[in-house]
Amino acid sequence: MDVWAACREAVVPVPLSGELVRMVENLSQTATRALVDDLQEHALLEEMLDSSKPVMRPGTESLHYLLATPFRYPPLAYGSRFGSRFEPSLFYAGLDMAPALAETAYYRLVFLSGMTTAPPDGRLETTHTLFTAAYSSGQGLRLNQAPFDAYREVLTDPEHYRDTQLLGRQMREAGIEMFIYRSARDPEGGENVALFEPGALVGPAPLWKSAWLCDTREDGVTLYNKTEGTRAYHRSQFLVHGRLPFPPN
Repeated sequence: MDVWAACREAVVPVPLSGELVRMVENLSQTATRALVDDLQEHALLEEMLDSSKPVMRPGTESLHYLLATPFRYPPLAYGSRFGSRFEPSLFYAGLDMAPALAETAYYRLVFLSGMTTAPPDGRLETTHTLFTAAYSSGQGLRLNQAPFDAYREVLTDPEHYRDTQLLGRQMREAGIEMFIYRSARDPEGGENVALFEPGALVGPAPLWKSAWLCDTREDGVTLYNKTEGTRAYHRSQFLVHGRLPFPPN
């Protein structure tokens, strides 16, 4: 369905500003430190690895890596909810902690289910960083309000991205810099935000960060932070027709 065509006459960009919440897995430095003997060798290895990564996207050169990285890497094989694999990546986040954690839990289950060789004990233990950042743009849209809210089922389809990827391309072409939309994974119906352009971020670094532990098993995901406590997500919360929906290929 062409949601943009159905809504275009009523579309008026609006100013959006606030704080976003994003969770990322901690990966590289812990893994690479084990490969070398001292800090000098580690620094050299990190420099070599960074030179092999995709070039920085224009406008992200002065950003902290947590803010720049989502814009740096090409989309996955299936793209993302609002972006095809042939377009620059979007920066996705929650408007608060609940959708950010729910989205993380869903994708941890997808990752575990997609492993060709399961972990010996059937579980993955990982560390993550939750952070906040400020955003502001005069060219925003609220997909959770009229006229787009009439197409909520399309915009939150848990299995299919074709229609939302088309909408994403059309918003990008119309000069929209960012938008707010309902999470398809948060059982409480929380809202997410997506940025097409790094210029919609305010400031070069996260406002706040916290450390989390994640335990992923076949039946669910548990996230823990010493201040926030435990947040548990059962696999059944994400099932569609009795199965875990994988992002479309």
